[in-house]
Amino acid sequence: MTEAAPGDDGEPVGDYAAPRGLDALAADLRELRHHAGNPSYAEIALRIDRVRGERGIPAGSARPGRTTVYDAFRSGRRRLDVNLLRDIVRALGGTEDDVEAWTQRHHDLSVEPAPVREPAPEEPEPGESVPEPAPEAEAAPAAAKGDEPPAPRPRLPLPVRRLVAVLVGCVVLNLLGRLLVDTLHLPLYLDMMGTAVSALALGPWWGALVGVSTNVLGEAGSPPGVSSAFTLVNVAGALVWGYGARRFGMARTMPRFFVLNLVAALVCTLVATPTLLVVYGGSVGHSGDELTERVRLGLHSLPAAVLVMNLLTSVLDKLVSGFIGLTTADAIAGPEWRGDDPSRPPDGSSPDVVRSPRVGERILPPEVTGSA
Repeated sequence: MTEAAPGDDGEPVGDYAAPRGLDALAADLRELRHHAGNPSYAEIALRIDRVRGERGIPAGSARPGRTTVYDAFRSGRRRLDVNLLRDIVRALGGTEDDVEAWTQRHHDLSVEPAPVREPAPEEPEPGESVPEPAPEAEAAPAAAKGDEPPAPRPRLPLPVRRLVAVLVGCVVLNLLGRLLVDTLHLPLYLDMMGTAVSALALGPWWGALVGVSTNVLGEAGSPPGVSSAFTLVNVAGALVWGYGARRFGMARTMPRFFVLNLVAALVCTLVATPTLLVVYGGSVGHSGDELTERVRLGLHSLPAAVLVMNLLTSVLDKLVSGFIGLTTADAIAGPEWRGDDPSRPPDGSSPDVVRSPRVGERILPPEVTGSA
């Protein structure tokens, strides 16, 4: 039997198991798509068109619809076209051996054994006692401890090498933004663009990691303690963007994402203002100091002036960083991170019942077959 497709670390991603139905097949396809970098369904359709074009089918005439491709990854199906399945595996980078393995699994699923009827129990003779059925060895000692499912392994948002590349790129983007502000004396910060990208594309705590790394590495190009003093600001922005977009769906429409950036600006201002007042006497270290002084003269209050000016600057800064992050996150993870996934149909209607991978289950056996 063909071995499972190797993952990024060279180890098999899954082992061949007995056919578990089309829902399991769909779950394995979703895992295969995850390991291929989560291309969008439209992108998979384009790849299938190219794959079929290589077989002599005119380009464009054999391209499946995006919804057709989506349906192949959806649980609750009763049929799955084997030819479409084969082309999906090719489009996601599978070899011909992998294609044949998925095809074999599809065939296995289409051949279901007939149910076996147990013979009816014989009638006891008159006067014969009927023995009590034995309890099956105490139900096999509570399914023996060794039969308990293993603890689930944490799943990375991207393959390891690509994840590292994205994280490093986000830190570099933050540092370049800060360098640009220092060079051109802009009344912005631009040191959270990479934080926004990672928080949206990967998750809030990955964004927090990028933020902490940025402020720690930023110490090399600033007076001691200046960069690290604002670490919590970067972390706060990452958590607002990450949880707001990924848990509360604030990135699914432009108006909601606009509001999310305003919330990020407000939270970052509330975190940054005490540091600016206590450590730096209200100075932000760039041309914004002149505006802060003018507002102070009008309000007759330095804390109020710092809060107002920092909020105004932060709103513009977070709008720029947020929308750069949104565009880049789509390029990295596809629009699926906003909710365009197999649990949400393309038309936005309520999903059918979707099977989630079992706890501890390792999926992606490339020895799969499509359904008829």
